[in-house]
Amino acid sequence: MKNYCIVLISILFILLSSCKQTIIISGTYSDKNSHVFVFSKDSMFRYEYQGYCYSKSSGIWNKKGDFLYLNSFIQIERTPLEYVKIKNNTDSAIIVRIEVNSQDKPQTDYICWPFINGKPCLFDPERGSYSFKSEIPINNICFRIRKSPFIIRGTGSKMCYDDIETETIYPHLSVGENLDVIVNVVDSLFGYTVFKDEKIELKNGKIIFKNREKKNKLYLKK
Repeated sequence: MKNYCIVLISILFILLSSCKQTIIISGTYSDKNSHVFVFSKDSMFRYEYQGYCYSKSSGIWNKKGDFLYLNSFIQIERTPLEYVKIKNNTDSAIIVRIEVNSQDKPQTDYICWPFINGKPCLFDPERGSYSFKSEIPINNICFRIRKSPFIIRGTGSKMCYDDIETETIYPHLSVGENLDVIVNVVDSLFGYTVFKDEKIELKNGKIIFKNREKKNKLYLKK
């Protein structure tokens, strides 16, 4: 009976410690650079950045030692491509036809910049679906997608989204072949920050968050 009581007390102590830990972590953390994290007692989090380019995220947090590990609900980072190689029976340039599959969104909301063999090949592509000629063989191709128009904040100021990238495909095209590509735009990736076991440090009641763009550390407090 005595041993049973000791075990029960130990379990209660662990549960109370865990509860206290969650309460201490939970809350809203922000800084002067417009980054905001909200940690809930149920181990959920929300993130928002309202700089020039808007971004948000949500997911689950887990504490290990002096660090929080974040995993967002959306884990894919690149939008998928489909493609078909077609014989053109000529010795002319390769023709690449791009179809933007934007589902229920207007195609003209998206601009797709092609990168052939790791290098940009068009500097002013049309909005939505279009085609272009390539004078060089295409070993691989991917796209960088920009969404417009801008979104408008309550103050009336404009905000943009960061560009997103597609996966890279390897059609290994040579002269005498054309390429049809379908860009399956995942619109939810625009303005979404993907966290995959993102490590955030807890220190003196603050969280230390690494800015991915500038590579500097940001200190957010309640």
